[in-house]
Amino acid sequence: MSETSPPTPDTAEGPSAIELRHAPPFLFGILVQPFSAAVAFLSLAVPHWLEGEGMSLEKIALISGTAFMPHALKVFWAPLIDLGPRRKRWYFGASVAVAALLLAAVLLPDPIHHLGIFTVLLTGAQVAAATSSAALDALMAITTHPSKQGRAGGYYAAGNVGGTSLLGAFFIWLMSRTGPHVAGPVMAGLVLLTCVWALDLVEPRAEAALSKALAKITALVKDLLSTFKSREGITGLIICAAPVGCGALTNLWTGMTGAYHVSTRMVEITTVVVSATSALGSVVGGYVADRINRRLAYCISGGITGLAAFVWALCPLTPMSYAIGTAAYGFANGMAFAAFYGMVLEIVSHGAAVTTKYTAFVAISNLAISYATIFDGWSGTIPTFAHFGKAAPLVGDAVITFAGIFVVALMTLIARRFKTTAPAPVAS
Repeated sequence: MSETSPPTPDTAEGPSAIELRHAPPFLFGILVQPFSAAVAFLSLAVPHWLEGEGMSLEKIALISGTAFMPHALKVFWAPLIDLGPRRKRWYFGASVAVAALLLAAVLLPDPIHHLGIFTVLLTGAQVAAATSSAALDALMAITTHPSKQGRAGGYYAAGNVGGTSLLGAFFIWLMSRTGPHVAGPVMAGLVLLTCVWALDLVEPRAEAALSKALAKITALVKDLLSTFKSREGITGLIICAAPVGCGALTNLWTGMTGAYHVSTRMVEITTVVVSATSALGSVVGGYVADRINRRLAYCISGGITGLAAFVWALCPLTPMSYAIGTAAYGFANGMAFAAFYGMVLEIVSHGAAVTTKYTAFVAISNLAISYATIFDGWSGTIPTFAHFGKAAPLVGDAVITFAGIFVVALMTLIARRFKTTAPAPVAS
């Protein structure tokens, strides 16, 4: 299943074996499923269930935004993954934790009256999922051939957004028909089943062992400073912090089903359709990101995502509008995720701190997802958006997306101006 490349010299993160086997891009679409399962439960199953129990969208958005925070905070523990043990072990351990915490959250008796414990379990599952994805992100960066990083990002995004929608639909369907005592173990079993594919990954062995941790920490700090002091690193962080293509609306739309008069059966069907359109958008976005500037591809796909939200807001509050709106938004958001992963892989795929660097960029983008989710949920209380009624979250999502693109465009113009006006080096 893996591709082979000629021998390369050893580096701090280079292979010590005779040859390095590059992982096929599609593999990462499978390995991201433990992460997708945790996100699917929080972003799709939980809002649908809480809305059915009469909870307002504002409260759902607050719970969702809070429980998603570990994805923004994981940068604080990601350096441990760079130090050891091997990243595959981190990935397996975190995936098992995802399965256990999801099972505990599903089996919690009467969670609507134990929202504190329920939120803690949801947040814990996201901590484990964030750790799993951090390890997997680094594995993708160091095992993917440079010419296929866009495609790897595309398949990863397809497995992420497509898998999230499909697993969310499956979980809603399973819960409505069997109850938590069947749905919980099945969900946990799926997580464990998908993570075993990581056995096929050949992780390059770093020269520095745990006995040389000090030298490895020194190399890690130098690599981090070199990246984040560079023009590419600074502008990359700003792009990630702006809500360009974060797709925050996906965390709320199962909580909007009442406004669109959508039945549980319709939610299940549309979520399956969204999984297909999101996966298709991700693959398309990955191939596009390998053919044009990846930052430009991210901004374009983010613009399409915002446009999809705005057009959806202008449509009537009917089940058909809901079905078409989620499918179109999912396709555009899949493109944006693929371009994002390709963009970050391009920046971080070399050096001693691959996990930490990748996680820093992703964590910043997840912070954008959290604050954009809360903003979307509370859009209906903002006078500017209030006259859109129940479609206010859609307008809010479009506005915050285009605001993010404006920030990135402004930053690009400033960066180019400084580059052009910088004094030429004096020969010595």
